[in-house]
Order: sequence, then C-alpha cells, then structure tokens
Amino acid sequence: MSSEPSAATQLLQQHLSHHVTVEDASDDDSKPNVSAKSTGNGETATPISVKKDRAGLATDSHELFPELGGTASKSAANLAPVWPARANANGKANGKASGASPANGTPKDSAPPSGASTPAHRVAPPSLSIPGQSMEYLLLEPDHILPRAQLKRPLADIVKDFNRKSRAQVRLVNQPDNRIRVEATGPKGDVTTQSLKDFVGLIGTKMKVELDVPRWARPHIIGKGGSTIKALQEKSGARIHVPKEEGQAAADDNDDEDTIRVVIEGNSQQAAHAQNLIFRIMGERGGQVNVPLKGIPAEFFPFIAGPNNSFISSIEQENGIQIRVPPAQAFSSTPPTVPAPSERPVFYPAADSSIHLAGERNAVKAAREAIERRAEELRSQLLVEPIHIQSGRHQFIIGERGVSMEQFFEDTGCTIVIPTDEDDDVVKVIGYRDQVPNAVDKTIGLAMNMQCSNIDIARFHKQAPGGAAAHARHVTRYLHQKRELERLGKAYNVHFNTPFSDDGALQWELYARDGKNLIRAQTEVKALVDGLPPARVATVPVDPFYHHYIRREVMPQVRQNYGVHMVVPEASEANAPLLLVYEGFESPASYQVPRSPPSQQDIAEMQKWLQDAQGHVLGLMSQQEAVTSKSIEVPLKFHTRLQKFIKNEQDNATNPVRARVSNNGETVIIRGPASVVDRLTAKCVEFVEQEKQDDKERGFTLEFDFPQKFANHLIGKGGSNIRDLREKFDVEIQVQDGKVQLKGPKAKAEAAKTHIVALGRQLQDEATHVLKIDPKFHRELIGAQGSQINKLQTRYKVLIFFPRNKNAKDDESVAESASDAGKGRRQQAPDEVIIRGPKRGADEARDELLSLLQYLKDTSFTATVTVQKKMLPSLIGAGGAVLEQLRQSTGAKIDVPSAKDSEDPQVEIHIKGTKTQVTAAKKALEEKKAIFDDTVVEKIEVPRIYHKALIGTGGATLRDIVVQAGGPSDQRELARTIQFPKQDADGNTIKVEGRSEVVKKIVARIQALVAERESQVTDAVDVPVEKHRTIVGRGGETKRNLEAQFKVSLDVPRQGSGQTSVKIVGQSADVEKAKAHIQNLVKEQPGETVQIPRALHHAVSNNGQIFRRLRNDFGVTIDHGGQTVPPKPTAAASSARANGGALPLITDEPEAAADAHSWKVVEQASSSEEGDIPWILRGSAENVEKAKKAIQTALEQATKHNAVGYLVLPDPKTYRFVIGQGGSKVNAIRKQSGCKITVPRDQAQGEAIEVVGSREGVEKAKELILAAVKEGVSARSTRGE
Repeated sequence: MSSEPSAATQLLQQHLSHHVTVEDASDDDSKPNVSAKSTGNGETATPISVKKDRAGLATDSHELFPELGGTASKSAANLAPVWPARANANGKANGKASGASPANGTPKDSAPPSGASTPAHRVAPPSLSIPGQSMEYLLLEPDHILPRAQLKRPLADIVKDFNRKSRAQVRLVNQPDNRIRVEATGPKGDVTTQSLKDFVGLIGTKMKVELDVPRWARPHIIGKGGSTIKALQEKSGARIHVPKEEGQAAADDNDDEDTIRVVIEGNSQQAAHAQNLIFRIMGERGGQVNVPLKGIPAEFFPFIAGPNNSFISSIEQENGIQIRVPPAQAFSSTPPTVPAPSERPVFYPAADSSIHLAGERNAVKAAREAIERRAEELRSQLLVEPIHIQSGRHQFIIGERGVSMEQFFEDTGCTIVIPTDEDDDVVKVIGYRDQVPNAVDKTIGLAMNMQCSNIDIARFHKQAPGGAAAHARHVTRYLHQKRELERLGKAYNVHFNTPFSDDGALQWELYARDGKNLIRAQTEVKALVDGLPPARVATVPVDPFYHHYIRREVMPQVRQNYGVHMVVPEASEANAPLLLVYEGFESPASYQVPRSPPSQQDIAEMQKWLQDAQGHVLGLMSQQEAVTSKSIEVPLKFHTRLQKFIKNEQDNATNPVRARVSNNGETVIIRGPASVVDRLTAKCVEFVEQEKQDDKERGFTLEFDFPQKFANHLIGKGGSNIRDLREKFDVEIQVQDGKVQLKGPKAKAEAAKTHIVALGRQLQDEATHVLKIDPKFHRELIGAQGSQINKLQTRYKVLIFFPRNKNAKDDESVAESASDAGKGRRQQAPDEVIIRGPKRGADEARDELLSLLQYLKDTSFTATVTVQKKMLPSLIGAGGAVLEQLRQSTGAKIDVPSAKDSEDPQVEIHIKGTKTQVTAAKKALEEKKAIFDDTVVEKIEVPRIYHKALIGTGGATLRDIVVQAGGPSDQRELARTIQFPKQDADGNTIKVEGRSEVVKKIVARIQALVAERESQVTDAVDVPVEKHRTIVGRGGETKRNLEAQFKVSLDVPRQGSGQTSVKIVGQSADVEKAKAHIQNLVKEQPGETVQIPRALHHAVSNNGQIFRRLRNDFGVTIDHGGQTVPPKPTAAASSARANGGALPLITDEPEAAADAHSWKVVEQASSSEEGDIPWILRGSAENVEKAKKAIQTALEQATKHNAVGYLVLPDPKTYRFVIGQGGSKVNAIRKQSGCKITVPRDQAQGEAIEVVGSREGVEKAKELILAAVKEGVSARSTRGE
C-alpha cells in the first residue's frame, strides 16, 4: 500500500505548519478566533502574495488558504487569520493589556491573511488616536483591485463619495511593496467593520476559487435543508457552489481520498472568509475518526494483536489511539486455501469482521499503515497445515467441548480453522513454520481424546415406508426437537453427532470418554427408536412460506384435537416435510417419549389419529392460495421509504397472511399468496413511480407564516411532532422565527401546509393560567418520575410548568424537562405553576390540578409521636405485619424511622392523612406507647412436666390465662406475652411480658394452676375396648365435655392397642366423680332385638353401611348375640364380560359413543340361608325407636329389590357424567328410580355400573344414566374438549 498522504491530508499538514501570532476578534455569529501577525511597533504584517490560478486567485497558496489542525483541541488556535487585529484609539489591543502582540485593529473576518511579518524599516504612517473611535484596516494586492478601466470613477473620487455617505472614514495608503492598505476609522463596533467590507466590495475584483474537500464534508457544508451553506454565504458575502450528488453511495467519513470540488465566488476578502469558514467545519468534523480496517484476513487477528495483546498495545501507546481487534473465530466464511507444494497459501479478507481504529486522524493513519505492514509480513510467513479429522470430532477441538481459541493460541502460537460443511473433514492449522508441528499434535490430541461409537438407527425399522433412512431422519428431527438427545448427553456425558444426507439420516456418532457410558446411551437410543415406529409418524408436504403460520396457529390445535405433535422444519432444513408424530392426549408438559414398541391396538389408534391430523392439515393448506413470487426494480435511494410503505400496507391489510419481502441490490422480491403478492406488487409499483415523480419536485419550496408562540407545539417534545409530520407528508420542514418552510413535492407540501395552518388556527385560542400553589405540594403533584404531570399534559394537550429548583429531586427534574418542550418561559415565583395550551384543555387541566391539590390538602394533616427506639420491633412486627395492620385500620400514612439511622434512644414516628385518620393513628400509637412504657418482664420457674397442661389443647388454656388477666387475645400478642422454653432447650423458665398489672395476674394464675397440678391424683377405670368409642365420642367431643365437666384429664388407650385401662387425672374429689360417671356411662345397657331374615341380612345392612349410620346418627350399636353372620351371596353377573357379553366399541362420533353400551339384567340371587338372625339394638330408648324405623325401611326396600342390572359404557371417561359434581347426578338418579347404584371407583374399561332395585326401577335407572352420559358428551363436544 502506498504511503503517499491524500490531498486532504497534505492540505491539513500544511495548515498545521502555519503558525501565526494572533489576536482574538469577536464575531457575534460564529465566534471564531482569528488573528494576524504584527510588528512590534504597531505595524501590521505585510499582505500575502497571491499566484493566479484559473480565476486569478492562488488556491494552492498556504497563506491564502490555511487549514485547521487535526485535533479538536487545536482547531481554534490554528484558524487562519482573516482580518488583522482590531486596536482602540490608545494603541492597546482590544481585550488585552498594553504590550500585546498585535497593535492595530481589524474588522471581523476580512481579507486574506498575511503570511510573513513586515520588515521593521517598512513603517506605515502612524494612526491618529481619537477617544471613542477605532481604526481597522486590511492589505490588498494590486490585482485584487479592479483596473481603472473597470472603475466608474478614479479611486480617490470613490473614496470621497464613500466617506460622504458612511459613518466611518476610509483612506488608502500605498505600501512599499506595491500593496495598498485600506484603513477605516469610525465608532467602535460593527459600523467600522461593515464600512471596510462595503468599500472593498466597491473596488475589489471578482474571482473564483476552486477548493477540493473530502466528500464526507459535503453534508456538513450544506447543512440540513441548506441552512449551513446559507449561513456561510451570509457571513462571508461570497457565493459557494457545492456539486450535487445523485445515485451515489453514502460517503465514507474516513476516506480523505474521495474529494469533491467546491467553488467560491466573490472578491478576495469574501473568498478568503468563506474558505476559512469551510476549513473550520472540516476541522470540527474531521479531527477525530473511527476507521474500520478492512481487507485483513480473520486468521491474522491473533498474530496482529500479539501475545497478551502486546503488538496492538504498543501501537496504541505510540499513537495515542484505541484499537479493537476482533477475537479469533474457529469457523470462517472465507478460509485460506491449502497451497500446492512450493506455493504460498492464499488468505482472504474477513467477510464479517474488521479491526477498528479510533483517534486523531493522522495518528489513526499511521497506526493503520503499521498494521497493514504487519499483515503483509504475515502473508509471507504463515503456513497452513491441513489435517483430516472425522467431522464429528471437530467439536472437541475448539468450543464448549474443547478449548477456547485464546487458549489454543496461547498454548501453540497458532490458530485453527474448522470447516462449516459437515462433508468437509479438513481442519487447517495456521502458524509459523517452527510452531505448526506442535499445534498439529495439540489438535489431534484434542480430537482423539474421545471414544467413538456408531449406531445406525435406520436398521431398527428396515421396512419403513419411504425407506429406512428417511424414517431415521424423521426420528432424528423429532428427538432433537423434544431435546431427548440433549437429556441423554447430560445423563451419560455423551456427545451426539447426527449427520444426514439427501436420502435421510446417516449413522449417528456417539462420543464419550467412558466406554461404559457409550453402551448405556446406545441402549437408551435403541429404546427410544423402538418406541417411534413408522406407524407413529406421518409427513405432510407444505410450502416453507406457511411454516410460520403452522407453527403459530395450527400446531397447538392439532396437538389438542388429535393428540399429534408437529415438527415444523427449521430455516436450515426448509425443504424437509412437515412431520406429524402421535403422542396421545396426555398433557404436553408431562408427556414422556415412549421407550417400548406399541401394541397392535395402539398402532391402529395411532394410524387413525395421524390420518385425521394429516387430513386436517392438508385441508387447511388446500384452502390457501398458491405461493408465488414477483420482483420489481427499485432504485436504492427509495428502499427505505418503500420498506415503510410495505409495512404500513401489510399492517392495514384485511388478509392476515403477510407477504415476505427481500432485496438483491435494486431488485425487490415479494413472495407470498398470489392475491397478496399481486396487490402488494401493484401498490409498490405505483408507490415507486410516485416517488420518482416526487423526486423531480424535491426542490419545490413553500414558505408561510406560523405564530411563533405556537412553534413549540408544532415542534413537539424533542422534535417528535415535526418528525411525525415529515414522515406523514414526506417533506422537509423547517420552523424558524415565525416562518415555516416546506421543501418537497408540490402536492405533498400543499397538504402539509394545510395541516399546519389548521393546527395554527386550533392553537389560536391558547390560554395561560398561573396558579398559586404552596411548593410543599409540588412534588406530589408532579408524581414519581413526572408521571402525574405527564398524564395531564398528554390528556389535555397542554404544557404545565413548575418553578425551577436548583435542588430539585429526580421527579421534579423530569417534570421540568417534560414541560419545557423547547420553549422559553419567564422566571416563575417559587409558588407559581403555569398551565399553557388550548383554552378548553387548559381550563380542564387547571380544574383537575386544583382538585388534586385540594385532595392533597385534605390528606395532609400530620402528627408526630415520640417513642423509645427499642419499641420499634414490637411496633413493626414480623415482616411489618403489625405496622401494616395499623395503617390499614386507620388509613393513615405512618413513617417509622430505621433504628440504625439514629443513636438517640428516642425516635419520632410521623403520621400523615386526613384529620380523622391522623387522630386515630396517633391515639393507637400512644396507647401502644403507654403499654410499652408500662411493660415489664417477669420470669418464673415451672417444672417442664406442667408446660403442656398450661398451654392446653390448641393453646386453649394459655389463651384463657392471658385473656382472663386482661391481656390480648391476638395470636401474635399471646405468643409474645407468655414465652415457654423451646423443646430442644434446657431449663424450666417461663417468661411473661406485658403491662405490670396483667403480668402480675398471669403469674398468679400460673402459680395457682401449678399448685393445683401438684396436688392432683391419678386413678384408672377398666373400660372394654368396644366401649372406648362411647367415652371418646365423635371427633373426641364426649371426652372434651367430660374433662370440662369434671375438671379432669382423661387418657384413653389408642385404638388397636388392646388396653382397657382409662386413666383419670385431677383433684381427688373430681376424679371420683368422673370415675363414677364413666362406669355408669359404659355400663351394659339392655338391648332390644329385631329379627331379620338371614337371606336378606346383607341386603338390609348394605354391606355394613347401615350399622355405621345408626351408630353415628343415633348412638345405637348393633350386635347379633354371638350368632354367625350369613355369607355374602355370589353375584349372578358382575360385568358384561362375565356372561359373554361383547364390550361396546369407542366410535368416532360422540353421539354414537353415548348410545353404545352393554346392559344385562339378572334376577337377585336367592340365598340358601333359612331362618332369622337377631339384630340387638343398644342405646337410649328414644334413639332405639328411631333406629328400628330405619331398619324397617331398609328391610322393605331389600324385599322389593329383586333385580340387578349391569351397565357397561365404551369409554370409562364418561362414567364421570353419571356421578356428576359432588355426586349430585347419581343421587338424583337414585331418588328418581328408587334403586341403589354403584359406579366403579377405578372406572377401568369393561367395569360395570351396578344397579339394584325392582325390574322396572333398574330399567328406569339405566335410561336416566344413558341420558346423563349423552348430555355430558354433548356438552364436552360443544366446548371442544
């Protein structure tokens, strides 16, 4: 690469070498720092010598066209002087002390600067010092003044005429070197400067200067809408012509070689001034650069960076810049070619990454050249060594399963390139000749560190339709999507490589360090493949265009309705078919991939559901239009607008299917359903034609007045409104000084004008309200992060200004920035809030803001309660529960300080809210404070054996002790009032905490209870095991009542222990009374006997249920006086299958499924038992009578029930419709039919519903059951279950 600097760089270097001593001259518009050289005696520098070039001005003159420096910090100091320095009447430089370098004044930004000091013996006539006056001058070359023939009058007469009309007086002084000094003396300020410019405009020659500048500077010279170039022309008085650019790619900000020619027309002073302004822009924009260094092969990156980034770090330090080198990648889209013997390898530039350099332009260039030299050295030094390694082993070299590229380079000094194509097994090692062998050994070692085993899953289903390899690929896709291979890999630390070809899956490669794990993984793979036979899988050909639609819309429905999982091809396998795999109706979240072959019955069911799903998908696809593509040619400059147009068209289209749009250069390709493509293509063609027509009219300009006070509304926050209008109308919009300028196609500009004018009329009724609001309410009115005030501004389309606050918190700062919207506002008083906007919106915003203020005032009562800091934990409670409860109950805001924030033993709690809320909260806190201040802690020693008794069942005794002493009943407070030692802790100490009076009563009560316990006796009474239930009662109710009644504690042996001794603990007298009562309670009661036919014993007892019911409902027990219970009769038929009945089939139609059933009625089996069996009823006389009536009813019903029906439904899931919610349906059927109905619990297929009753009753029950099933199935179909 050539090291010759660019033209722009040469120009910049010349300017950097041009050092002049300068004096600042103020410019109200641009504020440049300009200067000129001066002699020590007050004389200015000599004028420059100008060489003629094209139009008579030497554009290659460094003195006439100086440049800015390269860095931003130097740019101001290196500006070329335009006017000599301005001096005041007493000879001192303006703005500097006496003795400053320049002595004479100069107008702002004027004639070409001087490049050399005037010799000391060339002294101009001294200037006259007049108080209040200033003198400015400039030096002109002879050829910068019009020849006498082109002047209307002699030069002296022109001076006299000019002085009669001007406030400043001009005179001409000839210099020894034939230059002319033009002096102007007049009032201080711009009058003298302007007079000097005007005079030079009368006598100066017109010239044309051609200036070559980098193309990247063009938009900065022109500015947005031409604003910058317009300002340059107004400041300098020169005309500036910048060439147009049409159809060219955007300029590279870092390319100084790509230049354009800018033409400047005017007199010498105007041309020099314009040139300096252009150089200033270039210096401001071009000092710092960020350059991508393209063309470097990615394989060179680690070598360029050097070990530990040493090479790049040295370049960064040497040049003071920043360099970012991309990390090395193992995979490359442009890998180097392996050379033939005796040839060098060929390295290709990186396609998707590059080195970036950022810093000062010249420093970046030097660093770039150093890096490029380094790259050339690497091209001649690096070798490429190919190694053939099985592609499945590549993953163990670099990456998660191998080592990082950084580690590989650190270990070997070489890089490596792994192929991206699975068919390519060549790994390339790149490095220096002496390091490559070691890197090759390292690569082979990493690759071969794994044991490998191959498994051909195609051989498990050799007879698969379409070929075993194709089915194997289907299985592979499915297992990948279900993440089964990932699961196996983690379980056995095995890595899978599943290659495939166009014909289907190839042999799988399994890699592991432990050979045993390979065997285990292969076994699991075999089981998975066995569970996925061809009968479980089906395919559907679908155009890839519809893949997204199927994945989003169809896939969930097919899984729910058909039990079929869909595998939609990924982008990398777009030509693969849509895969259907039967999974059943189990929830997808809990579904497990089967690991065993399905049965023949399962296969038949799979095939049915797969066919239905296949038909459903094909039916959906047949309803879709054919997919087609169309292309149109669109110039690149219209692509961005076309992209937005297409998005809007598709967003607003009625057809939910969207076309897909891509481009290849200027060719735009639209693909999708034919009708969508045709419609969108036609609209795009129409849009592009309109854009081409509009492009011809882009120069049309429309300007009109717009009220300046509404400019902020038109512009919007951060320019948001103006951006929306530009986007909507496709025109450039400039708003300045009460004028709106529109630039763009005429029709669009007219439409934009109509809209903006209408907006101005709408804003004419703007109103401003100034509200007096106490600053203490401002923050709450503004809301968190300005949320409250932003809502009002958006809702009512107004601006709300709160006074500025130097110490404003974040919320107020946000509100200020949100309210400003680019518009100045007057200084506000601290209590003023200004609302400005349309009258109606401003009025409504004012009313709402005042309503909110009133609410804040109403809820801003405050109070303070001072408490001891050690009280805070009890006041806050666990997790803040106590404090939150207090807030909820009072509605007040209660702020409790952190105990860590203060070392003071007392803290203040602040309360805020309405008057009522504050009063209630303060009262509650003061009550808690009084309690806390009166709180004492007393400890008593109580033997641990009494702790359980003091607590009582469920804490009942403890609660009674505290409440009766006047303590709290709340569970949390109870636990705090009396604290027992933990079970795993030693000691007998009980801590009592609370108000002194309450604690005193609690301690006395505990001591009394303990004393009472210590005087207790224990006795026992023998109670037969069958009588224990009589003592305990239902849910222990009888036992509790006895304990409360006699003030004793009862210990009844556990059921099944066989023990009969019931212990009674209490005072001696109480124990005796309880013992007597229990003996009387369990004393054998006389029984009443009811004779039941033995043949009907089991029917009447309903398998023992009647005994439990009588005992629970009436307290009546039944025994048989020692007689043997007759055996249960055997059922005539327990199911349809037991009698040869055929099981009904599950049909496809739900209605038909409800009608399909198996029904068999048999006569009730007659028992061979003869005679009666006694039922002896024991209990109170009243309850025994009730029990006898219940038994008689059951006996009558058993006599009538002479038939048993067995009903089998095809789908066990429908049995739930017979039961109904909470058994409601089956109870209703029992009531209507008078039959006993038993629905099997497990509801397995073939299990019968048993119906016992009369012949007519069982038939009626059957009809009611079938009706219930039909109703349930119909409702399920309606819901789509």
